[in-house]
Amino acid sequence: MTGIGAAQESAPTRVPPGQAAAITADGGVTGWLGDKRVSALWSINQTRNSWVGIAGVGWKKLSNVSDSAIVAMTILGSNAKQTQTRFDYREEADGMIHEIYLW
Repeated sequence: MTGIGAAQESAPTRVPPGQAAAITADGGVTGWLGDKRVSALWSINQTRNSWVGIAGVGWKKLSNVSDSAIVAMTILGSNAKQTQTRFDYREEADGMIHEIYLW
């Protein structure tokens, strides 16, 4: 959709603490990444648009399949950032985080 009033999805523009200037995708590989730390959080007043900055990885968008899922994962991400506990997550081919385990 283009034109005046068109909704555009935003993404974080700042680099999470401890990250290199270039943030690259990992090719859309599905899999688990374990023992990571959340270094930053980002969200905006748009529907289902919340991101976590993973130390050593970069920005990852949280799955936007439902309101309750993104709220729950945002809460888990904020807890992981605050406590700096182990953060394991499953990333799908779409590049989004679909499942989180905190330890």
